Amino acid sequence: MYLKLKQLKVPAELHIYAGSGHGFGLRANDPKPAGKWIERFAEWLADSGFMK
Repeated sequence: MYLKLKQLKVPAELHIYAGSGHGFGLRANDPKPAGKWIERFAEWLADSGFMK
């Protein structure tokens, strides 16, 4: 998906978190970097103009 978006000149980011399984990052108390993915998503939405 990421490579296709780049080929089409669509701004895209790819974040790969090591040591995380299915369903990670949805707990507010998850101290691992993957636990902050939802915050990174909100930042991306704001940077991309989807949120005011």
